[in-house]
Amino acid sequence: LYEEHNRTMISLGEWINSALKSIDTSEEPLSAFGANPRTLALSSDAFLSAALTVARSLADQICRAQEVEKYPNNGTPRQPYLPTPASDWADSVTVYLSSSDGNFFFDGDHRDLQPLPFSSDKDPSDHPKELQDMLESVIGNVPHSEKENNSQDMSSNNNPNYLSVSSAMLTSPSNNNSDNGRCDSQFEGDDMQRIYSLGLLFYELFSGGERPAEFNNPPTVPKSDTKHELDEVDQDLHSLHNQSEPIDLANNLNIFDDFGDAELKFSFGVSNGRKHDVDSSREQSKKKKPMKRTGTGQICSISVEPLKSKGLPWSLCNLIGNMLDCANGDLCGDESYRHMSDVASDLQRMLDKPRTYLDDLDLAKLAVSGLQLNETIFGREAEFASLRGAYDRSISGESELAIISGTSGTGKSVLAHRMGSFVNTRGGIFLSGKFDQLQQATPFSTLAAAFNQYCDMLISEGDTSRSKKVGAELNRALGKESFHLSRVIPSLSAVINQDVSQPHLDEGCVDAQKRLLYLLCQFVDVISSSSGAPVTLFLDDLQWADAASIEVIHQLLLISGSLNKSKQFFFFGCVREEEVNGNHPFLRMVSSVCQFGKHVTTIPLSCMDEGMVNTLISDVLRLSPRLTRSLANIVYHKTNGNQLFFSQLMISLSKDGLIRPSLSRRRWEWDEEKIQSRKLPDDVAKFITGNIGRMPANVRMALSVLSCFGASAKITFLKALETQLAISLIESMEEAAAEGVLDKTNGSYSFGHDRMQEAAYNMMRPEDRCLFHFKYGMALVACTIESNDDGMLFTATNQLNLGGPQAIKDAQHSALIANLNFTAGKKAMEMSDFRTAYNFFDNGISFLRKGHWRTEYDLSLKLFVNAAKCAPFIGNIVSLKYLSQQVLSFGNSFEDKLEVLYITVSALARIETHQAVEKAISVLSHLGEVFSESHSEPGNIRLLIEQTKFMLSEYTDERLLNHKSMEDPSKIMAMKFLAKLELWTAVTKSSWQPLITMKMVQLSIEHGMSAMSPIGFTYYGMLIASLGDIREGCRYARIGRQLLDRPGAKEVAGEVISMGTQLTCFVEPVQCANETHLQAHAAAMSAGDICNAMLILFAYSIGSYWAGEKLSVVREKFAKSRSLMEKQNHLLWLAHQTPLERTMLTLIGVDESQLPDQSVLGGKMQYTALVICFQKLYVSFMFRQYEPMKASVENYFIYKDSANTWSLLYLHTAQAFISGLAAYWMFRKTKDPKWTHKASKSKFMMKKWAEVNEWNFQNKLYLMEAEEAFCYDDTVSAKTLYEKAITSAREHRFINEEALSYELAGYFFLKMGQKDVSVNYFLQAHEKYHDWGAIAKANSLYEFTMSSMSESLPGGH
Repeated sequence: LYEEHNRTMISLGEWINSALKSIDTSEEPLSAFGANPRTLALSSDAFLSAALTVARSLADQICRAQEVEKYPNNGTPRQPYLPTPASDWADSVTVYLSSSDGNFFFDGDHRDLQPLPFSSDKDPSDHPKELQDMLESVIGNVPHSEKENNSQDMSSNNNPNYLSVSSAMLTSPSNNNSDNGRCDSQFEGDDMQRIYSLGLLFYELFSGGERPAEFNNPPTVPKSDTKHELDEVDQDLHSLHNQSEPIDLANNLNIFDDFGDAELKFSFGVSNGRKHDVDSSREQSKKKKPMKRTGTGQICSISVEPLKSKGLPWSLCNLIGNMLDCANGDLCGDESYRHMSDVASDLQRMLDKPRTYLDDLDLAKLAVSGLQLNETIFGREAEFASLRGAYDRSISGESELAIISGTSGTGKSVLAHRMGSFVNTRGGIFLSGKFDQLQQATPFSTLAAAFNQYCDMLISEGDTSRSKKVGAELNRALGKESFHLSRVIPSLSAVINQDVSQPHLDEGCVDAQKRLLYLLCQFVDVISSSSGAPVTLFLDDLQWADAASIEVIHQLLLISGSLNKSKQFFFFGCVREEEVNGNHPFLRMVSSVCQFGKHVTTIPLSCMDEGMVNTLISDVLRLSPRLTRSLANIVYHKTNGNQLFFSQLMISLSKDGLIRPSLSRRRWEWDEEKIQSRKLPDDVAKFITGNIGRMPANVRMALSVLSCFGASAKITFLKALETQLAISLIESMEEAAAEGVLDKTNGSYSFGHDRMQEAAYNMMRPEDRCLFHFKYGMALVACTIESNDDGMLFTATNQLNLGGPQAIKDAQHSALIANLNFTAGKKAMEMSDFRTAYNFFDNGISFLRKGHWRTEYDLSLKLFVNAAKCAPFIGNIVSLKYLSQQVLSFGNSFEDKLEVLYITVSALARIETHQAVEKAISVLSHLGEVFSESHSEPGNIRLLIEQTKFMLSEYTDERLLNHKSMEDPSKIMAMKFLAKLELWTAVTKSSWQPLITMKMVQLSIEHGMSAMSPIGFTYYGMLIASLGDIREGCRYARIGRQLLDRPGAKEVAGEVISMGTQLTCFVEPVQCANETHLQAHAAAMSAGDICNAMLILFAYSIGSYWAGEKLSVVREKFAKSRSLMEKQNHLLWLAHQTPLERTMLTLIGVDESQLPDQSVLGGKMQYTALVICFQKLYVSFMFRQYEPMKASVENYFIYKDSANTWSLLYLHTAQAFISGLAAYWMFRKTKDPKWTHKASKSKFMMKKWAEVNEWNFQNKLYLMEAEEAFCYDDTVSAKTLYEKAITSAREHRFINEEALSYELAGYFFLKMGQKDVSVNYFLQAHEKYHDWGAIAKANSLYEFTMSSMSESLPGGH
């Protein structure tokens, strides 16, 4: 044992003995191989792993040396420097262990090991430089004499770890020309003979240092006969080599045929793929046995049977046997090695995957089970890496999704489930679901299954800290609305301890589907931020996904976590690309998320190539790829590399005995000729259909029944169906499961692949399928009635609908099925799946018979009205028009038509708000609430205000809150129309808004409070505040918010809280009050009120801007608001946001080309035109552009005077402030007194507001007063007021207005001729604008300062 340069080295013989002694075999059971500890150590995992490392290192070194010899540095071949074939290579091997500090000299990767360049005829110092360099890189630059010193003892390695092998090195063997040392000279330099020589070395390595017995006891044969026969062989061999035609190996004599009577030791060759019995195999092996020439020239056989008797794995013994087979040179057997690289590769496989390529097969198990295919995938490493990359980016904060696409059977699901294993090993949470073409009737069933997995996981954990934390966070985030989510995710109720079986009072909802989307987003936000682990959602077969589920995924990607930066959520799915077209909801969703800047990683999968097929077969059969190549070629051409076809064919071949385990050879074998001749269809579906068609009739029938219900079904459900149909299903499905067609997991039977389900379904004739569906649906009707199970109801109704009206034979069934559809539709609406609900109602209508409005009026009205309710939610305006026309035409009374009218008008408002207002006023007139143009005159409005004040004067706050409830249906419906008109008239017909507001208050007093009353009282408060009594206005807004506790009022909670917040900003610091908008947004989203949710986000962004928040933060808020508006295509609110957003971005310095598109700014509505005009005024004022400002301020006051706005919004204060300052500037330019008159009005309003709230308005009032003093040349007052404005703005945290005050003061002092003072103010303003984030404004002011007053700057600048 020696150490050189911190590397421990030892000869191979010493290493073998020392390594075997270091292995503790005391606990090993005594086996058939005997109790010899050395024998037990030989077959131990520890020794085999170390010895394989030695073997692989030696093979790899020779491979590298071959490459160097073949491709030298100068590109010119030269004399070889490879080891000369010999039988004593083992004496020239040095094993390198880990260094004394415990580190390996090599890293263990065979690609980094250097080959050994040597020749027995040359001294190493005579080698070319590049070979000498490689030698030094492996064993260091050590003198040759020092390497041969075998007597030096290194004290630092008294206790080395002999099993920690880093590499091995084959050094120059002795140049011995004896027959025992070298093979016959005719084979010198031959690659095949080197493989043979290395095989002899491996024999000695793995046998524990023993040499083959044949070397010690060669067989005795008559010398004269042997010599004569060998001479003949030599002559034949010489003539064969001189032939120009190819050699026919099958018809020529093998030079190593056994001519003597020597005993045949053992046939260790492996199968060549052809069927044969043991006797014929042994006969063939006589022609292939490796031999060795003795001193007399005799060739002796070498058997690996002794290695097997020591308990070594058969695969390793066969590898050595195949290497020894190479003694036959060019005439070796089919399974012997041709290249050293194959040897190195097979050894590496044994090291990398010992369970697959090293361990012996469990033949007893395989004889019973046959071939078993696991889900290991090959050749998908690049795709898997892409999927992992998308996962890592997504959980790091980026919003990303990944899509695996490909044709059926290409391994999409296998890759996805491999990703699931990866996520689980990383400590993540993997949730999965699978869409089913025949199971789309159950609302959100796929998503429910996925999210239920998570809830079930928490439940199984018990009272852990994580389950408690997540449960508490879910309760906090979902509140009372969790009931609605529990309808979709049943296990959620156990997580949050809520009893969903109790009746729930729905507190009102604008759009139940939008509410559910919001709740699902909240759910994912909580679990992805509170679980302590990233959450991954995988959905399979997205080509069958319903639009409602796609919308949920869309919302999760775009909205979920928008206010929660700590979420870790990743979504990916699989889609069968041939099943989707450009109009598929899934593709539209992908296009949409791309438009919103979300990254989509697409991972296309194609069929396997021939190499991948061979790798897969090699892994499955646990044989080297070189042995399975011919079989892989056949299988590839029969399956075209389709992974599903491949797996089905391999299993079929195993069942038919064409691929089978051999007990005598301890490995798989196959019959290539029969496999090649087997006729197969081109399509995997036909192949699977053929396999199913060969099953017993009862199994085929059961599979057909199951296929009608989709890819899987619960066993409990199948038992119920079995009872109703009076047929045997479960027993037959057990047979199918035993055959591998079905999987039995988690209390369900499921097809192994959707292609199998399709094959079973296609066994029924197309014209018979509807009859079978109808039969199964009718059989389940009784179960539905008895069990009161929603799932059973959806399944039964869906089967009847798949059957269709044409399957009905009894006319009485029509009304029954229509009623079932109505019930199922209502259940789906309760679960917020309006698309599924619409389909149920639509199917119910299709089952109605001719004349149904006369014979089935109530049922018809229910179906048409509820279908009309669902139509707008799924964007089906055409159907809404038809359905509403039917109700309006055949409805018996105006009351029967009211609900459809309300739905129609609400839908119209999204497209044409003006027309919606007119329609709503028309409906109200039919309900007895008449409005006319004369009512909107200012005098009449003031009179109406006084009347309303008088009515309310008798009511205290407590009395209003406890007032009776409204019961008159017509008044309740009138209040719903009036509530819609509040917002619509504010932006289209503002002079009518006070009429609507006071009508709502009066109806609430006279007929009782309805769910819409909070709207009326909130807007009434804003009306009173606009008349000057802000505190009284806040009182009524507060009452409106308190009325939200009444039943059904949650529908309007978002609007009520948001509008109330506008008034709160007049009495509280805006920086705090503005945050209440977030509560309003959450309330609107939980009620599905997307329209108001968008408006609230807009109001929140505006409040943040005027409150002086950093513009970078404000920019993000505007972006979120815009994203929601664009997604909902709500042009009205987008038209209001765009002007201010453009202004904000202009102040920041965003280029004109990157500003939001102005095409949405129609300006047709009066209030919209006012907003646009004000922003033009504001931009020109801020950048001191007089001419543009002059035109804008003129137009602004024209629009303002005609707007007749009766509601007070905080935005109005900004308009009054900026327009007043602009008017003062206009006066100084024009001396026209009308401008001071207009400015005085703005100052008067600001003074009233400042009296109520100094925090928000005092600095603005001071600045307006300073500008007024500037206009009238009151310099003393102006100086004082500018300072007060600056100080007040700073104290109240309005950095934007502090900057403006500094700037306007600078212009004042500049006008006064005090240039030095003005420069200081301008520089202060520049600093504040910069701090605010208005970089473009700051730069503009700085340029003005530098260009206009450089002589006043310090240093003459």
